[in-house]
Amino acid sequence: MLLLQRLMGLLLINFVHGDCPISFNPPEVVVQSEASFSVNCSTNMTDDFVLSWGAFNDTLGNIGNIFKSGNVTNWEMQLTCHIRSNETQCSQNLSFIVYKTPDSVSISTVNHNGPMMEGDQYELQCDVLNVAPAQNLTVNWYKGQTRVNQSIFTDTIKTPVSKTSKLLISPDRADDGAQYWCEAKLELGEEGPRRPPKVTSDRLNITVHFKPIIIETKLPSIVPVFRGFPVVIVCEAEGNPKPTISWNLSTTDIVFGETLTITELTPKDLHCIANNSVGSTIRNVKVSIQDSECPVQLNPQRAVVKYGGNVSADCKTYIQHKGMGWEASEGAVHMSTDSLVTWRVSELTEWDITPSCYINHKEQCTVTLPVTIYKTPDSVSISTVNHNGPMMEGNQYELQCDVLNVAPAQNLTVNWYKGQTLVNQSIFTETIKTPVSKTSKLLISPDRADDGAQYWCEAELELGEEGPRPPPKVTSDPLNITVYYKPNIKDCQDWSPTTGTSLDSYPKSYSLVGNPPPDISWRRKPSPGQLNASILLNTYDSDKYEITASNEHGKSTCIINITVEYPPKLNCSESYEVKEKTPFQCPCVANGLPKPDVSFYKHGKLIELPYYPKWNDGGCYQLNATNKHGSVNFTFVLTILYAPVFHPSQDKFDVVEDSNITLECYSSGNPEPEMTWSFENKIISTGWRNITFNIERATSTRAGVYTCSATNQFGHQEKTFKVEIRGNSPNYIPVVIAVVALIVILIIIAVLIYLWIKKQSTGSYQIAANKAVEMHPLNNGGTC
Repeated sequence: MLLLQRLMGLLLINFVHGDCPISFNPPEVVVQSEASFSVNCSTNMTDDFVLSWGAFNDTLGNIGNIFKSGNVTNWEMQLTCHIRSNETQCSQNLSFIVYKTPDSVSISTVNHNGPMMEGDQYELQCDVLNVAPAQNLTVNWYKGQTRVNQSIFTDTIKTPVSKTSKLLISPDRADDGAQYWCEAKLELGEEGPRRPPKVTSDRLNITVHFKPIIIETKLPSIVPVFRGFPVVIVCEAEGNPKPTISWNLSTTDIVFGETLTITELTPKDLHCIANNSVGSTIRNVKVSIQDSECPVQLNPQRAVVKYGGNVSADCKTYIQHKGMGWEASEGAVHMSTDSLVTWRVSELTEWDITPSCYINHKEQCTVTLPVTIYKTPDSVSISTVNHNGPMMEGNQYELQCDVLNVAPAQNLTVNWYKGQTLVNQSIFTETIKTPVSKTSKLLISPDRADDGAQYWCEAELELGEEGPRPPPKVTSDPLNITVYYKPNIKDCQDWSPTTGTSLDSYPKSYSLVGNPPPDISWRRKPSPGQLNASILLNTYDSDKYEITASNEHGKSTCIINITVEYPPKLNCSESYEVKEKTPFQCPCVANGLPKPDVSFYKHGKLIELPYYPKWNDGGCYQLNATNKHGSVNFTFVLTILYAPVFHPSQDKFDVVEDSNITLECYSSGNPEPEMTWSFENKIISTGWRNITFNIERATSTRAGVYTCSATNQFGHQEKTFKVEIRGNSPNYIPVVIAVVALIVILIIIAVLIYLWIKKQSTGSYQIAANKAVEMHPLNNGGTC
């Protein structure tokens, strides 16, 4: 009984609270191995209760919360808090996580020692020794200070384990000297340490060997050599291991070292070769012999600057000299003994400036820097010349593009576009350097395809290789043109609308062109008069029609065949008759265009035609007619006409005299058959469908063969009935005789009356048939 009370109480608590009404603070204990912990167990119950740690039979407390503290004793440590009252008892397990940071975290390469080769793949390994629990462990991989990968683990074991994480790398030359390291981190949730415990490995420094790369900025591909002035060039390369440098002057002449002195006698083509254990790189150098008597080189060799913009140019020499500088109306540079001097102007506004670099060697010489100052147009506009409004197809018109204040004109190109297609270009040959306004013209002969086209022009300054890329461009607004032309019916196709559609619904938008939009008229051939295009077409309007499209510039006609289509229509009677086993071709007329498909159903089942119904197939039938414009259904009654048939009934009788006999003859047919009884070739009774013949107080004269006949317009059937009558056996029972004698006197009058009635009926029969009655087919299908 006590156990039952406890179980009922537990159910009650679960019903009210959804679980055992115990809570922990903290809700989960996360503690390092061999460290101490403290936890509080409490309840929100207000009834009498006790809480306890351990089993139900432990010492019970009598307060709303109890504490538990101590040291972690094992990896799978578990604590349970119990609650008990007079009605119930239940318990709750405390979630416990015992963790241990790794003994060590180390990083290494797998199956490899020494430098790595650029482009090859290598595997790094991080070993984490004795950590718990593994499911809370994350291993982070770093290159420098950037995290490059992460590994997590799903093991559920709680005791310390050792784990390994691997990382695939494909180092390149930028990774030479990079430091890889890994970190083991325990993610212990909200109840864990505020800063998750981490242990990191030492750094793994990697060395990457790669083939040399020659520093192109220090070694030009073309070196100018002025006759009589030796030049020293330097070839430097980067590579690991450090490359050796050699110069290949010919197949047999090789010079080692980074520097090389060349003269006009040096071969025109030479090679700098940088080589190390990984590979080699070759840079081709072309020696350009300069016939100029001034041994300086300008970079750029031509200056292109926007008006008001900044400009600079270097003047460099490879020879010993007594001084060099720049002469210019702006930005002149005083003579210097440096091998490179720069001319610079922050805001260039002088159109005709001609700066030159000079050098003093045996004597002074000068090289002039060509300077091109450009200005983009203030505006670019497009217009028609001596014309406003729409253009006529086939006529010629002139368009004009005005470019205002551009320089220099000799670098100007005017591009003409129709839509996105370049249709013409204009160039100019004036050598004036200051801004000018220029005009370009374009002749067009628009056709109907150009209606709505957009023309526009573009002023482009092509300033050469030293100029800006892409070249400066200024474009006009687009000029939309309207082209008028006479109508044309491009695609004169026959049309098949449905009833209720008007002529103005003809899809002319796909086949009719003309501007201004043409007026449309209709004529039914061969009638001369125009039709009202808004009148709706009916099924009798299929014919040839002439369409005429006209505007102020002409007209166009075409003749089409219009076939007015319409949904199916059924012309049916509510009932039909058919003779059994003869083909029934439904006389319903199904109209529609296109010609509808007709389906024949009974009780939802499709019937194949021609249909040969049996005598009992009468009933409701459905007819469905369908074409692309819809479908229609009709229900009718089908009556089956058939010759008479007899139904089973007793046809043999063996009775004693004075018995009553009823002969029953059942038949069906459509039309309803006329029926007769005959005996000894004489008709004794007539009727319809079901006919009976009664014989009362049968005597031997009534014995014999009776014939039942059924006749309608489709046939005649007969069925015979055999009647046998036996005489009565004498009754010698004295008691019966005595009784009969006693009552003879009482019933003699009744007997005499009976004999008289019997005599009156013997040998004569009542014929109830009316030969003039017309046979009518029976509705054996019923109604729908």
